[in-house]
Amino acid sequence: MAFLSISLAFAQRNRGKAEVFIQIAERGNFKVYLDDELIGSATGRFRFYEVYNTRPVLTILAGSEKVFSREITSVPNRRLVFNFSRRSGLSLLKELDIYRNNAYALDDFDDYAEAYNTGIVPPDRPTSPQNRNDFDALVARVKQEAFDDQKLKVISAYSNYTALSTKQLGQLLPLFFKDESKLLLVKQEFQYVVDPHQFYLLKDSFTFMGSKDEFMKFLEGQKTEQVRNRPMSANDFTAFYKRFKSEAFDDNKTELAKVALINIKLTSEQVKELVACYSFEDKGLDFAKWAFRITFDKENYYTLADKFKFQSNKQALLDFISKQK
Repeated sequence: MAFLSISLAFAQRNRGKAEVFIQIAERGNFKVYLDDELIGSATGRFRFYEVYNTRPVLTILAGSEKVFSREITSVPNRRLVFNFSRRSGLSLLKELDIYRNNAYALDDFDDYAEAYNTGIVPPDRPTSPQNRNDFDALVARVKQEAFDDQKLKVISAYSNYTALSTKQLGQLLPLFFKDESKLLLVKQEFQYVVDPHQFYLLKDSFTFMGSKDEFMKFLEGQKTEQVRNRPMSANDFTAFYKRFKSEAFDDNKTELAKVALINIKLTSEQVKELVACYSFEDKGLDFAKWAFRITFDKENYYTLADKFKFQSNKQALLDFISKQK
């Protein structure tokens, strides 16, 4: 079984798919087609994760106007990152290996997720000093405002031109006096934030349990097209795993997962680690059934049966998998 699992995983990683990412710096209502697949984005970043056609047609719409359309060349097992503007046209920014050491190697846009044991350590992607200075200036300006509504207006004016990260929002939320204002801010910024899969981390920024619950209900109802068919990176999973494991009750673990994982995929190995955190096997089984639909490598899902001690639960999971399409 172990040998079969490894063989299937290796085959999955070497079946020749490519990834094509497009960055559009201009503000506007853009939509991007790659052949027949359509992606919209509020942040100007468009991600196509499963590209098998080596000569797909890339089409870019600004509103209803077609501003670009031509064939491009995709490269199996490589991510191509393009920049587009109406003035300069399409240009290739980066070409990255999708897999290293038989593992998915990339972050959510244009760099490697972490160092690998290859003898070559990819450098960290530095934050632009200008961007850091701009954000520091924003924080200082927000602190000067005496009322929450004015703080919101300042942040809104800034984020109209620069997308914030979850970490940056986490620095801004403590500057507000009321939970109601914090909720307004996160609801306003979610559609523009650069890393929506990290948004669940803001739960602890609220003072009252009612506000935390409202935040989680809001997040559970959101769906973006920014993350499609990409396994959670090792760094992101480590952060999520710590938070997931810290939940005292099994039901709370599942509730957190249903909110935090709404815009991202897991691997079967990641699901295994989460299932092991459950105190009661029946709760872990329920989670495993739920997580099937957001798992990247479904052909390996049968290996989760090994995480259950009771034969009835092993069989229930295998029966469930056999009925899925």
